[in-house]
Amino acid sequence: MKHYPFTKLASIFVVCFLTFTSSVFASDAELMALVQNMQKQMNELQTIVMAQKAELQALKTSGGGKIAMVPSSVEAIPPMSEAEFTQRLSDSTGGANKWLKDLKLSGDIRLRYEAFGLHGNPNSNPTSTTAGYQDARNRFRIRLRYGFEKTFNPEMKVGFSMATGDKTTNGYNTDPISTNQSMTNDFNFKNIWVEKAYATYTPEWAKVGLGAGMEISGFEVTAGKFNNPFEKGSTDMIWDRDLKPEGVYEKVDLKLLDTENFDLKAYLLSMQSVLMETGNSSTATSNKDANLFAYQAGLNPVFYIPGMERPVDALSAISVYNYQNYDNNSNWQIASVSQANGNPSYNTNQLSAKGFNILSFYQEVNFYPHGIPVKPFAEFARNMSNTSGFSSATQNNSMQGGADAWSLGLTLGKLVKKRDWQGSYQYKYIGANSVVGAFNDSDFGGYNYGGTDKAGSVIKLGYNLTDYLTLNGACFLVRPITQRDTTANGMQVDQSVRRFQIDMTYKF
Repeated sequence: MKHYPFTKLASIFVVCFLTFTSSVFASDAELMALVQNMQKQMNELQTIVMAQKAELQALKTSGGGKIAMVPSSVEAIPPMSEAEFTQRLSDSTGGANKWLKDLKLSGDIRLRYEAFGLHGNPNSNPTSTTAGYQDARNRFRIRLRYGFEKTFNPEMKVGFSMATGDKTTNGYNTDPISTNQSMTNDFNFKNIWVEKAYATYTPEWAKVGLGAGMEISGFEVTAGKFNNPFEKGSTDMIWDRDLKPEGVYEKVDLKLLDTENFDLKAYLLSMQSVLMETGNSSTATSNKDANLFAYQAGLNPVFYIPGMERPVDALSAISVYNYQNYDNNSNWQIASVSQANGNPSYNTNQLSAKGFNILSFYQEVNFYPHGIPVKPFAEFARNMSNTSGFSSATQNNSMQGGADAWSLGLTLGKLVKKRDWQGSYQYKYIGANSVVGAFNDSDFGGYNYGGTDKAGSVIKLGYNLTDYLTLNGACFLVRPITQRDTTANGMQVDQSVRRFQIDMTYKF
């Protein structure tokens, strides 16, 4: 016997609806008759439902009774275990899944328009043939960076990346502080270089307590060519953000105090880097090699202020950069191309500073009024080994001094996600012999390079169009510090630079 409970229910609903509409005008007797009829139908429906329930119970008890089940042509697939899934994935990828696990790929593409205007040229009627003359310039540049980082376990990882960069002399890239590639040379293909190649070891056994609530919270050793760990406690007055040092560094993270409203952390950092290895040349001796031994210590207090949604996060850092043998034997040249970038030279083989032993102090404070990130920062640096008055053999100017450099700045906002914005202002004063001109901000100056013996302002604005696409603009207003009687560092006497940049950067 077939039953159609849905049809019956629908019929009852229709009957009830018609009954209701017709009973609006019915008399009392007719209304009573309709109610009784509805009660009867309800009782019949209840009887049918009870009968169907009894039949279902009987079928369950008898194992299905006379109901013949139609066999299915599709067999049920049992759920796959995790081990079986892993094995099938390994078989289909040839075992590559083990390597792909914990593999992080990243990179970015940047398109840049850049304009230069030089002012105050001392020549009354300068032309393109005038010595040292630089005319206004417009150029377009690209930057591509792509790499990976593979984590083998919580203690070991390796990384590798490649980047664009101009090839200038004898196949060398003579600009270690830029990954930009200018659009020129009649559609010629662009160069790709090894930007980073490193291995990092972070042993768990190094995390130990020191007593009184203090502990070593982390220890790291990284070797190869890597991101600059000294950027944390410095500005681009000393380190260009494109520079990738080579060698090995060690870092210890310390937790000194941890309370409800105040935390105090610290870190110790040291780096041993190779600058120029010349021992294989026929006239070289072992003492001609140039090296850098760098040290940094930072103190990081975090505390709450009433009325602030987030805690105040400060950083105080002191750094020492000890350059050995960099200033002589032409170790400041790459493929015979000078990297002095404002550091005055005594002759073709030696810089007038006669040594770079730089002491730097850095301070920043991060706080968030009304949820807006605000970061004032400052840095002061002095070359303790500068030999002021060491006369130049080839130049008669006042560039032999300038042992000090300092910078003040303020950053508002932070670029993290879509619609985030960021703006900053920075003033820099960089004496001629204060820092190594080969490694600081390459944009702070003329269109050849940045360097030292310069002062001026930097204004930057950025906006995230999406989570991955950023629009940036920058303005550099730079002047020379000393009065030159010859051209140097791309600028003549009193020749100031106005440099403008518009960038579109896509991260992936």
